[in-house]
Amino acid sequence: MRTFRAYLLNPAGRITWGEWIQAHDLAEAEAKARELCNAGVPVVELWEGATPVSDVPCDPQEPVRRLAS
Repeated sequence: MRTFRAYLLNPAGRITWGEWIQAHDLAEAEAKARELCNAGVPVVELWEGATPVSDVPCDPQEPVRRLAS
């Protein structure tokens, strides 16, 4: 299991909440991050340790933006 940190961002890009996520891989972490979406949250920023790994949009029509290689 890998540990990720999900940060819910408001429309201004400021963190409103953080949540720990345990997942087998990045794809599972992104799916769990999308479940955190609620009204007023356009994106969930996903980090692994000190490295930002993806931006998960709360709009299911928008693609996930992977930040780390």
